[in-house]
Parts: sequence; C-alpha cells; structure tokens
Amino acid sequence: MSSTGWLTLAQALQQLIQAATPVTQTEQVRLTDCLGRICAQDIVAPVSVPPQDVSAMDGYAIGLPVSAGQSYQVTHTILAGSDVSGLSLAAGEAARIMTGASILAGASAVVMQENTERDGDTVVITQAAREHENIRAAGNDITAGQTVISAGTRLSASHLMLLASLGMADCTVLRQLKVGLIATGDEIMPAGTPLQPGQIYNSNTVGVQALLAPLNVDVHDFGIARDDKQSLTNTLLEASSQVDVLISTGGVSVGEADFVKQVLDEHGEVGFWKVAIKPGKPFAFGQLGQCLFCGVPGNPVSAFVTTQQLVMPLIESMQGLSAATRPLTIKAALNGQLKRRAGRQEFLRARLWQADNGDWQVTLLAKQSSGVMTTVTQANAYIIADETCTALNDGDTVTVQPFHTRDHWSC
Repeated sequence: MSSTGWLTLAQALQQLIQAATPVTQTEQVRLTDCLGRICAQDIVAPVSVPPQDVSAMDGYAIGLPVSAGQSYQVTHTILAGSDVSGLSLAAGEAARIMTGASILAGASAVVMQENTERDGDTVVITQAAREHENIRAAGNDITAGQTVISAGTRLSASHLMLLASLGMADCTVLRQLKVGLIATGDEIMPAGTPLQPGQIYNSNTVGVQALLAPLNVDVHDFGIARDDKQSLTNTLLEASSQVDVLISTGGVSVGEADFVKQVLDEHGEVGFWKVAIKPGKPFAFGQLGQCLFCGVPGNPVSAFVTTQQLVMPLIESMQGLSAATRPLTIKAALNGQLKRRAGRQEFLRARLWQADNGDWQVTLLAKQSSGVMTTVTQANAYIIADETCTALNDGDTVTVQPFHTRDHWSC
C-alpha cells in the first residue's frame, strides 16, 4: 500500500491482470484486416524466402574465378520474375541480371554494374568478385518450416508484410474483445448539441475510444447516463450483459450524484477503488456479471491517464498477449522546477527533446490541472514523480515516459 492507504499503481495493475481471463475463441480474418489483432497460433512458414537464389544487385552473373580485367560474352538478360530453369552459363559467359532475379546455373557471383564496363555484347570486370558475392541464397530470410510469428503476438504492419511475403491471404486470430463505453453526468452533452448553462460536451468517450484504437477492440458506445441511480443501474446492467469490459467515465468520486461505486457494490463486486496516482485517484475496478468494469474519473486528463496506465494493460491481458506492454521510460535532465505534496505517484505533462549532443532534456509544462487537456496535446511525454518526491529541481535527472516513439525530438 502507499502511504495514503490506497493501492499503488503496481498493486492495482497486479489485481487487474489477475482478474483478466484471456479470450480463447478464434476466427479466420483476411490479412488486410489483421492489423492490431492477436495471432492465435504459431505461424510456420510454408515456403522459403527467397524461394531460390536471387541477385542482390543490378549487374552481371558470372562463374568463378572473377578477376579484374577479365572480359565475358553477355549471353542472357535475366529480369526479376524470369524463369531460369532452362538456362546456364558456360566458361567465359555472363548474364545481365537485375535485382531480385533468379540466379541461373553456372553463376557463382554477381558483379554489380558499377564494377563493369559494357561494350556491345562484351562486359569487362573492373573489380574482382568473391564466391556468392551479391547473391541472396534461398531461405536467406525465412526457411520453410520455420516459426516466424508466435501465438499471442499483436500483428503490426511488419508482421503483415512478412506474412504476405509467404503467400498468406488470411490469418487465425483471437476474436475481438468487446468493450463498452458509458459517459455519466447530467452536465454531459453530445457534440453538436447547443449547450445550456452548466453543461459541457462529452469528450471522455471520444478520447478513451481513440486510446483503445491501436488495441483493435470492438467498441460499443452506450451513450450518456444521467445522474439518477436507477437509470444508471439499468444502463450499466444492460451494457455489462453485452461486452467483456465496460468503461464508464465520471461518477466514481464521493459527490452526492456519484452513484457508480454504489451500483457496483449492490449489483456486482468491487475489486478496488482509489489508486495512489495523480491525476486519476478515484478509479473503480470490479465486476458486473461476467463483465469486468473500469470506472475512470470524469476530469478529462484523469480519464486519459487512467485509461493509459490501467485500462489498456487490462485489455491487453484479456486479449491474451504473451506479455502486456511495458511503457518505455528513459532518463532526462529537467528544465524547470516543481514543489509537490508526497503521497501519490504523479504523471506530469512535459515536452521531451534531444539536444545537439544527444542528451535527453525534458521541460515541465506549466498547467498540470486534471481539467486542462490542452497541455496533453502540447506534451509528448510524462515526467513520473514517485510518491515520496516533494520537489523537482532544475537539472535533476528524472524518469520520463514518452507518449509514442515517433515525434519531432529536436528542440
């Protein structure tokens, strides 16, 4: 436990992952629709890549030995895709060959074009070549029968490219996890609706759904539940019967209209409530029927952070990933300073950049309120302050969690 008596982030994650039952149902999906899906079984290569010896350069295929100053009669031109099964080179002969073209019998090396001089049907070698130089051997990348992707892998663009190179048109993946989203609060209105005094637009559902997009889940939006306990109960129970994970935003604090925890107490099970992180303390986790429930705070930054740090690892575990993703952290020198109250691990919005000498620098953004979403859009990383930290000083080495790996990292 933290000094506050609430669960630490690590303890909360442990409970979430222990509660996660991975899906086991599978389906066959077209390769073009597999991005972000979870591979359900080991994939064994049906063919070798390349399937035969091929040229790695544009040049001339020649038998050995190849010495500088030798001349050869050019007898063939071999393009990528040409059938060379009936062709061969005799002593003193060469074949004009293109990158990716199959190596014909009698050829022991490919001399790249820059190391030759061509005159009609004769080519002169200007630089000696070694055996197998500029030849990619059959199976150089993949050998038939080799396991190329393990079960439990999230399929990325590179995986799909590899599978396509093996001639695969589809793949067996785990079924999509069904995730429900509910926004709560009388003040919440859908976009496009004129606002009355005291009302705000529903941003949390949009943000949470966007964060979950790379996980390739099947999202069901159950709309906005008003601050009425019976109405909220009906909405939560109906939604929980249709999805694997239900995420609500708002209503998990201790206000008079915050009914989410009460509904969970009365109709399900509360795993924990409150995590020692900032922003995001009032996070509720439990179960409604067969559905796992996550109640994230209503403040937009708190909803954003808790979805990243708690909800996404839960979903990854339920998807049967061989290992839940551990966020990358690096060390950087702090530009700025901050006084803070100890007791909670804090995720501070910051801008990470790399100096000309290669050192990482990070600048703390001024506005850290959980209601200020603009600093999330301006940030590209979190500075992570542990629960014992009371001050961050200019020049301190701090732990930083980048939002993603692709960014403009120059100042």
